[in-house]
Amino acid sequence: MIDYLYYRFYRLWLCSSLAEGAAFMAMLLFSVILSTNVLTVWGMLTRYGIVAYPSDIQYYIIEGGIIALLSWRFFFRKRYDRIIARYDDESPVQRKSGAWVLALYVVSTIAVFFLEALQRQGKI
Repeated sequence: MIDYLYYRFYRLWLCSSLAEGAAFMAMLLFSVILSTNVLTVWGMLTRYGIVAYPSDIQYYIIEGGIIALLSWRFFFRKRYDRIIARYDDESPVQRKSGAWVLALYVVSTIAVFFLEALQRQGKI
């Protein structure tokens, strides 16, 4: 699933003005979304008193760690080329459903993050 989501982010960046850096930009955007997922879960654990909310240093370690792990996963021996080649022969129907999967993943990640943040602040 991680490889497919990376491929969808890659395809998204190919349609932008930064198409020449799509492989790297896809990894960065994916790492931001994954760190948002981690912080959402961490916030829920904080709400139940299991852990304390991360400090700025811990946040930087989380984000840097995710970027390092994804960089190693996708750029070690140019693995991203194999991922792109594996999914590049999608049919138009599969491309549309993949775009919907990506949109649903991003929207749900951001929505749950904001709901958790508002609930933590006592606004909900």
